Amino acid sequence: MSSEDDKTSNDRAGSDTPRPGVAPTAWYLHPYLHLALNCVLMTASELLLKVGARETAQIPAPRWLVWTGILTLGSGWVIGGIAVYIVAFVNWLYVLRWVPLSIAYPVTSVVYVLIALAAWVLLGELIGPVRWAGIALITAGIVFCARPAADAEEKL
Repeated sequence: MSSEDDKTSNDRAGSDTPRPGVAPTAWYLHPYLHLALNCVLMTASELLLKVGARETAQIPAPRWLVWTGILTLGSGWVIGGIAVYIVAFVNWLYVLRWVPLSIAYPVTSVVYVLIALAAWVLLGELIGPVRWAGIALITAGIVFCARPAADAEEKL
C-alpha cells in the first residue's frame, strides 16, 4: 500500500478516529480532559460511598457481620459510588493510553484535595489548619511533579 493510499484511508477514517500512536484530535477525546474527568469521577465516587456508609451505619445487625461493612451494599448511594468508580476505572485506562504514567499518576493526587474540599462543603466535615496546610503541600507537590514532565512532553 502506498503512502497516498494511507493518506486516503486516514481521510476516510476522519480526524476524530483514534489511530495507534496518534492522540485523538477531538476536544472531547483529549487525554488531559479525561485525566481531569477521572479526578472528578473519583471524588464523586468517594463522596457517594461516604454518604452510603454513613446512611447504613445505624442498621442493626449481628456483631459478626457489622465489622465487614457488607451492610453498606444495601445503600443506593454505595451502589452509585461503585458504578461511578467503575466508570472512572474505564476512563483511567483511556488516559493511560495517551498520558505517561509519570504525569498521570501524580496529577491524580488532586483527588485528595478535591475530596477534602467536597467533604467540607457538601458533608459539613471540619478541616483544621494542619489539614489545610497538608492540602496546600499536596497541591504544591502536584505542580512540582507534573509540570516538568508536561513541559518535556510538549517539547517532543
